[in-house]
Amino acid sequence: MGEDDAMVEEFFSEVNDKYYPQVLEGLDLLEKQEVAPGIEILARPLHTIKGVTGFMSGFEGASHFTHKVEDYLKKLQSGEVEPSEHNVTLLSLGVNMIFTVIEQIRDTGAADAAETDEMLELLRQASGPAAAATVSSGIRLEASQRDGVLVLKVLGRRIHLQPEREVLTRAVAAVPQGGRVLLDLSGVLTMGSAAWEALAALAEGREIAVAGMSFDCRGVFFAWGLDRALRAFATAEDYFQTACQPVQQ
Repeated sequence: MGEDDAMVEEFFSEVNDKYYPQVLEGLDLLEKQEVAPGIEILARPLHTIKGVTGFMSGFEGASHFTHKVEDYLKKLQSGEVEPSEHNVTLLSLGVNMIFTVIEQIRDTGAADAAETDEMLELLRQASGPAAAATVSSGIRLEASQRDGVLVLKVLGRRIHLQPEREVLTRAVAAVPQGGRVLLDLSGVLTMGSAAWEALAALAEGREIAVAGMSFDCRGVFFAWGLDRALRAFATAEDYFQTACQPVQQ
């Protein structure tokens, strides 16, 4: 093992054992609207990750991305950016994406430029003087019926804010008791725990399945134990071919 490989291995060991648990603690506080203490906890691991990745060959892009997220965090901390639900959610998304970026670089040699550019543009817009005070839903649903199942294809990359959650929950809540609904999330990159919890609550009396979850969506889904309330499938077609039937009690 070369010196660079040893450094990368040691770094990811630190990420798993030290930095990520700290970040989860900070994100949990943000979720509870305890913004100031959440930011204070997040600031330490982010600063360290920025510095370490800056010295790791090939990981300079992760350092640059972390630097931008850290800048946004500092603006929220100072009050330069209003700590609205939208802006705090963007911070959570940016922090989570730091870990996605470093894993992508480790596994493939490069981060997904389209995803990182999109995130940085959202942070830039939120930091600007003309940032919107209110946020409309950035998603819409494409509905169809198949074999007695309402299929809702989610057209939108992220589901975190209340307007986005409401688009989804209103459509599912309209399904009568005993009905079946399949959410096609194949175009969704990330989905917040609040949205998942709302869907789980609606699963009482309805059969709700989800298909096409991204890596990040699957992580939240299984970490929160949502497989006890919602059925998960690789694709919508997989659902209809192998499991389009009521859950066996």
